[in-house]
Amino acid sequence: MMKKKLIAALLAATVAAGTMPSAGALLDGFTASRTYSNQFTDVPTNAWYYNSVKTAYELGLTSGTSATTFSPKKSVNVNETTAFLARIHAVYNGNEITGQPGASWSSKYYDYVTDFIDSGYMGDGLYELATEPRWEFAYQLSKALPDCEYTEINYIPDEQIPDLPVSQYGYDVVNRIYMLYRAGILSGNDAYGTFAPNSNVTRAEVTAIISRMIDPAQRKTFTLKDKPKFALNGFAGSYFTSLGDPNRSWMGYTLNISSINSNGIYFTFQYDKSGHAVGFTTQKATFTSATTATANGTTYYADQPAKKIAVKYYFTFSDYNINLKIYQNGSVMYNIDFDCNGTVG
Repeated sequence: MMKKKLIAALLAATVAAGTMPSAGALLDGFTASRTYSNQFTDVPTNAWYYNSVKTAYELGLTSGTSATTFSPKKSVNVNETTAFLARIHAVYNGNEITGQPGASWSSKYYDYVTDFIDSGYMGDGLYELATEPRWEFAYQLSKALPDCEYTEINYIPDEQIPDLPVSQYGYDVVNRIYMLYRAGILSGNDAYGTFAPNSNVTRAEVTAIISRMIDPAQRKTFTLKDKPKFALNGFAGSYFTSLGDPNRSWMGYTLNISSINSNGIYFTFQYDKSGHAVGFTTQKATFTSATTATANGTTYYADQPAKKIAVKYYFTFSDYNINLKIYQNGSVMYNIDFDCNGTVG
């Protein structure tokens, strides 16, 4: 059984993006108790997780996998998740974690969680060494602190995160993960906030998550982009729109998209009309929303290559169409629709 009592100093959890947090920056109860002296040879000083590991170690939340290694890329298992959950909760609430003589190292954490956090929490044994998927880790760890500590600093509408459907993970899981996003503790893997819920979470990533939980100053503010409903890479290819002259079928607009992804669109545009052509140079447009992209660039006439024309390209994508407007001096120079022939969806 657990015994509840106030403690002066216990295990503390945080991960700094920089140096150790200043006094008073952490939630109540979390204080440094030891010094990290670069003993983990697999945590180089220029690694993105160096300060996270350093801080978590100095605050007593975690140790290495040996005296000289931390194993930052190792996936976290169920036992480790349970230990992090129990330790953070105990420090915040001033509780003590005690174990039974002869029991496994993890049993005291399972006992604590079932006594103080979730009476229906799984027992150790069968699943103790199983790796913990991201959704389960985030869901369980969110229970370490009361909801009032997750102040919303980001506006993220329901259903914004593209790979976290309620129909698959359930309302309670999704709601608690959204709470961590809105509090700036999670931010996703890309500009859309992709969570990758079924991938594993590493020991290095865990330290970053915990640091934001315990030190509100480290929480991130961001705005997620809307993810397109269609596959962007499906638009790569060549498109032609004729001018409609039956005797000169070659005359028209050609758009060639060599590459398209969330980083932008690499394209060439060409306009052919009776030996008078515009375009040719490869340019890059960047997305301004889920379905629009712009580029400031130059073009030229084939018979006057030295005469550069400053233009602005404005793309709008839909399921079966690409609209391209080209502006010169603020006025529309060309307004062309390219039919994708139903190949994009």
